[in-house]
Amino acid sequence: MENKIFLKIKNKLPGPAPMLITLVLGVSLMYLVAACTAQDASAAAGGMAIAGFAGLMGTFVCLYVLAFAAGIFSFVVWIIALVDCTKRENLEFPSPSDNSKVLWILIVVLAGGVGAIIYYFLVMKKMPRKK
Repeated sequence: MENKIFLKIKNKLPGPAPMLITLVLGVSLMYLVAACTAQDASAAAGGMAIAGFAGLMGTFVCLYVLAFAAGIFSFVVWIIALVDCTKRENLEFPSPSDNSKVLWILIVVLAGGVGAIIYYFLVMKKMPRKK
């Protein structure tokens, strides 16, 4: 009985030519799909690279804006400290001496924004100027 079923299935199978054509078409289709997928993948990777580059450039622009704002802030604080230092008398500095004013002007001018912040905390905040 089993042989009869096997023979019926074997007789219904196509011959070697249709099987070979099916095999070649199937392999060609697999290569075509793989090639299309690879192109899509490279296009997607290119798109992701462009998006990553744009995100990176956006980050750099934000950093440049923040650096510019910090520079402007530092310059304004430096000017305020320099003006305050030049308008003070020698006796209006903490631990006054003959050269207090000259020393603080040198510190503020040579150290820039950092010197101005130091001047603010050590002089302006401790001893506000009398108007």
